Amino acid sequence: MKKLYCYAIVMLLVITLTSLIITSCGSDSGSNGESTETTGDINTFIAKLENDGFTVQEGEFSPVDAIQLCIDGIAVNCNGNNAGNPYFAYKLPEAPGQTMPNLIQDLAYPLRSDEALVFVGRTPPKMKYFSYRSFLLSRYDQETQEYKKIYASLGDCINLYNISTEGTPGGEDGDSFNQLAIIVTTADRGIDKRVRTAAKSAGYPDVIMNTDVIPSSLVNMGLEKGCDTFTFLGRTAMFLDEEACQAYIDNPDVRVFRLTPNTQSQLDPFPTQELTPRGTGTNEMDLMPAVEELRTAILAKYSNYKATELQTEIWLPEAYESIQSGEDCLGESRDTSYLRTNVASQFKLSDNPDDFLVVYGVNHVQTGKCIYANFILYGAEYFNGVASIDDSKYPGSAEDYLPGHSQTQYLYAWKVARNANGDLYCLEVPTGPSLYGIGLEDDAYVGFRSYIEKETEVGPAYNEIIYDRVIHFTSK
Repeated sequence: MKKLYCYAIVMLLVITLTSLIITSCGSDSGSNGESTETTGDINTFIAKLENDGFTVQEGEFSPVDAIQLCIDGIAVNCNGNNAGNPYFAYKLPEAPGQTMPNLIQDLAYPLRSDEALVFVGRTPPKMKYFSYRSFLLSRYDQETQEYKKIYASLGDCINLYNISTEGTPGGEDGDSFNQLAIIVTTADRGIDKRVRTAAKSAGYPDVIMNTDVIPSSLVNMGLEKGCDTFTFLGRTAMFLDEEACQAYIDNPDVRVFRLTPNTQSQLDPFPTQELTPRGTGTNEMDLMPAVEELRTAILAKYSNYKATELQTEIWLPEAYESIQSGEDCLGESRDTSYLRTNVASQFKLSDNPDDFLVVYGVNHVQTGKCIYANFILYGAEYFNGVASIDDSKYPGSAEDYLPGHSQTQYLYAWKVARNANGDLYCLEVPTGPSLYGIGLEDDAYVGFRSYIEKETEVGPAYNEIIYDRVIHFTSK
């Protein structure tokens, strides 16, 4: 009897432990260690929203090619595209009662002050950077009676460091890649609350929800002609796996909805959000002597050529400046610092082997001022980025000029030409096809980006980085 009793206890323990193991494996991780827990039900979410008085229309979250839009005559320029890095945007249906049509193949749209756009889906796979943000795209000019492009971001971005997901609940530290998230874009606090309530009642936890605020004090909302148009952009950069990159482009695993209340209630607009200050107080200026030594070495190596040093300056104003001035800021992001060789320094790059650039400076990733950096060759007329080099290719490139120097790990130096002729550290610039290249007689410039300083989760301050430099060499 005693043996039978002990056997029963052992079996009970085995069953209990087995149950715990199965439950743990089923809810926490799969065979690859990634989360497999299913959270929320999208159909229930839609039903809850409709029951709460919203007209729910589904749109698309899909790749957008800024160069092709310009080639097709749909966009006036290429927005200084970050060459080689995919962009994604909302493509939306028109709202009930909308009298002004959507623009740019439904990528630009007016919004009523009580509408919401909702993203439900997964963040991208592992990469150096991703973000989401709504933009004021264009504003009606009463004098010309036409829409003028401004393309100004409406606040700080939701990015890989601050997004709330299953892997980063409430924006805490964790793994933000390939994680479920909800993003509500709206100008109204009451609408935001109603959407969040519907999502929670459909099983989605509050800790995966993000609000992308449209500051109504800065914009003119409505569905008729004369109101502002908006767009929503997802940025990605430097996928760690090419197959994963293509799989994400083919299917981002995101659903997007436009929500329009059937009955307009009293508005409760969000205030304009406080912007995160750039800068940490630390800077790169102690590397200035090394940069000057690199400059001297580059000029000495190519002393048989005519050297023209191009001037680098801040490229884009911040968005709130552009909204006030009406200047096109090309979809500027607060996650980035933007530099370029200035208009007076624009150049033509021929196919003569004695015509080339040397782009050089500080590797801002190595100094800790950003998580990734790059330089890009642009056509000057349409701001079309056609070729780029990122910081992963910087190491070792300054050694040819400063062999054995103690600070070359903080520096880079790349040639730019029409033909690399076997040079390991030379970027080739295509002539086409069309705006995917820069013609031999077309003016060009070099642009620079430095994405996200970890301490601030926005782009670095301009006065804390050493500006990248360019020398144009031609035959004497």
